[in-house]
Formats: sequence, C-alpha cells, structure tokens
Amino acid sequence: MLTNKFYKYPIMILMLAVIGFACSDSNNNSDSAAVNGNVEQSQSKAKSLPEGTVVTMATVTSNGSINTIDGAETTTDANGDFSLSFNADAAQNFVVVAENNGSEAMGFLSANVENGQTILLKPIDTESTAESNVFARLVAQGDADIVTKSDIETMVTATNESEVRSNASLASQFAASLASSAEARADFFANEVEENGEEKFETTLTILADAQAQLEADLTAASSTQAETEAYDLFIETTASAFVSAGVEANKAAQAIEVWGRVMVNNISSASEEVENSVRTQTSIMAGIAIDAAVRAEAEASEMSDDSKQAIADAGVTLKAALRAAVGVKADVETAFEEYQEEVQTAMESDSSIEANFVITVNTEINSQTGAKTIFENAISSTTSADVALNIFTTFFSGVQSTSDDNASSTSMSQANLEAVTNIIILTNLAS
Repeated sequence: MLTNKFYKYPIMILMLAVIGFACSDSNNNSDSAAVNGNVEQSQSKAKSLPEGTVVTMATVTSNGSINTIDGAETTTDANGDFSLSFNADAAQNFVVVAENNGSEAMGFLSANVENGQTILLKPIDTESTAESNVFARLVAQGDADIVTKSDIETMVTATNESEVRSNASLASQFAASLASSAEARADFFANEVEENGEEKFETTLTILADAQAQLEADLTAASSTQAETEAYDLFIETTASAFVSAGVEANKAAQAIEVWGRVMVNNISSASEEVENSVRTQTSIMAGIAIDAAVRAEAEASEMSDDSKQAIADAGVTLKAALRAAVGVKADVETAFEEYQEEVQTAMESDSSIEANFVITVNTEINSQTGAKTIFENAISSTTSADVALNIFTTFFSGVQSTSDDNASSTSMSQANLEAVTNIIILTNLAS
C-alpha cells in the first residue's frame, strides 16, 4: 500500500492554503477579524435579499452542525452588502449565515482565520450554501484540512448546487469524494513528482488559494452573468495550470489531474446522472487543459516540424471545445478524447522525424486485449480508493514505457523523439 508522506507535513500548510483565498492584511482591529460580502437571492445577480437581512458568524462543530456565535451579528444595507466583525480566536471553521424571513443562505471561510485580517467573501447565494454544506460534512469527517476551498468550488456548480444543497446524503458523498481525490493528488506528489516534490506541493496549494482569491474578488465585482462566467473560466484555467506553475513537469501535472478527476468521478457515480455529469464536466475540462498543455510541451521538446506542432496545438483547441460542449456526458467526453488521440497520432505519424510504424505499433499493443491501456481502463473504471488508483496509474505508465522500450530497438529515432513520443502516447491514452 502506498503511503502518503505529505500527510506528515505540518497540517498548517494545507490549512493556510485553504484559507488564503480571501484574507488580506488591513487596519482591522487586531482583536478581531472582519468579513465583507454580499447576500443574493440567486447566483445570477438578479436581486439581492432585502435590506436588513441578518448576517451572523457561525462555526461548524466536529459533528458537522452549525452554531452561531453570540454577538457576531450585523445586517445588510440596501445593496445587500455587509461587514461583520468577529473574534477569530474564539473558534475555527467559520461560516457566515444570512437569514431573512425564514430564508437562509451561507458562505464558508474555511479553517484558520486570524484576528487582524479582513476577508472578502464571494456573494452568498444558493451555490455558496451548497458549498458550505459540503464543507460542514468535511469538518465532520475530519477531512477539512486536506481538501482546499478551490476543490469544493470546482465541483459544486450551478448545475448541481440545488441537489447538493437539499440532499444531506449527497453533500456527504461530495465530501467523501473530494477527500479521496485530494488524497490521490497528495499521493501522486509524494510518489511521482521528483526534485523538491514537497516544495512544489506547497507552491501548488498556494497557487490554488490565489486562484480562489481572484475568483472571490471577480465574483464580487461582477455585474453580469457573462462576467461571472468569465471569472469561473479563468479560475478553472488557472487551477488546471497550478501544477505546472508550481514547477511540476507538464506531463506529470496532467497525470496528477487525471488521477484526481478519476477518483472524484468514481466516488460520485451513485449520484443522479445530472450530478455525475456535472462533476465529469469539471474534471474532463481540467484534464483536457492539462493534457493539451503537456502534449504541446512534449511536441516542443521533440524534433517534429512546426507544422506537426501546430497540428497538435490545433487538436488541443478542438479537444477543449468538444469537452465544454459535451457537458459531462460520458460517451461524448470519451469521444472527444478519442478524436484528440487520433488527431495527435496522425500528426506524429505524418512527421518526417517520427517513425510512423513505431507510433502505430505501440498504440496497437497497449490497446490490445492484454495491453497496458486495456488493463488500465478495466481497473480504473470503478476504483474509488486513492491508493489503488495511483497503483493503477503507475502500472499503466510503466506498461506503456515497457512497450515503448521493447519496440525502441527497431527504430532509428533520436532519444529525444523516443521520449517525447512515448510521453505523448501515455498522455493521449489517459482519458481516451
């Protein structure tokens, strides 16, 4: 069984990454912290809750219940805005609760908040309420320190928030799924990322926190649905690129995102088709962004022509558009990745520096009944365990590499091309 050496880090690293999204130094009284935000009836910014909505600071207890803090209360102004001061030393796992005429909504601040900080919270609405429900379950499960707020943000969306918000069992399932996928991500860093893996992991968490901070600010400033959509698109792009930005090799970054996404989807598969598709939408788009970037990086490192590199880049553009259009439908997502794999393979086969027979042979062998890809797909399709998933992925990587090595003696390609082509074959077969 693989061990996650990152769980031996100080947990504070993870907690700081989770809460760093919306905290900033200010002239706020050092004896208290403050949260600024807005309360809305819906995510579309159509209408704020009435002036005078009561906003109270609360905490999530160890059993997942939400308890308000006496004296930490304010009301919204005519624009739905509020500023709430509270003693951050009094508790942890803070949630802001907004109530008006029996209607309640929430937004969470996450784990550690310190006095002297001013926190900008994105608009409190039905989606943030669903996210808060998931966060409460994570606290109850003891997993709030390994799942980042950006993880929750990514998976709880406008498409599934209604079900997550109204179904406590589904919120718990999301929490368990997020914890398993976060564990898989940490395991991957511990076992697969070489050279300063711990430092790169910490940097990745910081980048994810910064992406969340930018999203919170952008959503607060957004005055239209289009602006909100653009904010979320930037968030997903930045999140999918976080590993590379932290110094992780692009091919390893793509693999990390794919294993994270597979574990998440597999753990949520008993939910409704709509919910499963909504999660697959997010994981497939992020995987597509990462795989495209990694394949382009490998192509650039090879001796392929500029035309071939451009064809591969064009295939990536098509892939990402197809994944957005697929809206998480399993068959359509698979088709998008399969067509991408075919386009990239064709580009390699057509390049004069690449021996087409090598590409064809390796792809044929790994996709045979006993090949590495077939074994991988059969094993990973229902795996929910982080440890098992990582073992399956590493077996696949070594299987493709072994197949490549077995065929390398019959080719006269340069070592640079052999490595690039092998990595591209691994990447394009990850999700196809």
